[in-house]
Amino acid sequence: MSIGRRTRGSSEQYPNESTRPAPVSRHDVVLALLPLAILLPAVASGLLGLPLHTGLAGGSIFGVLMLADALFLNPPTAGGPTN
Repeated sequence: MSIGRRTRGSSEQYPNESTRPAPVSRHDVVLALLPLAILLPAVASGLLGLPLHTGLAGGSIFGVLMLADALFLNPPTAGGPTN
């Protein structure tokens, strides 16, 4: 049962807001890859028959290197994404 009220769309509700998605920054990519740095070596060690701790050690070293790069070599800035 409609009483004749019209709902506003998102562009009418926020006329100054852009509808483009925000660009993906380097740090977003690092956050997406960190779980894969542990998951992929764990799966690979199971498929290749290597001990699990060997695969996880290699993946964790890769994850630490990614994290160190994102935090210390290319730290986030207050201005937002630069790429």
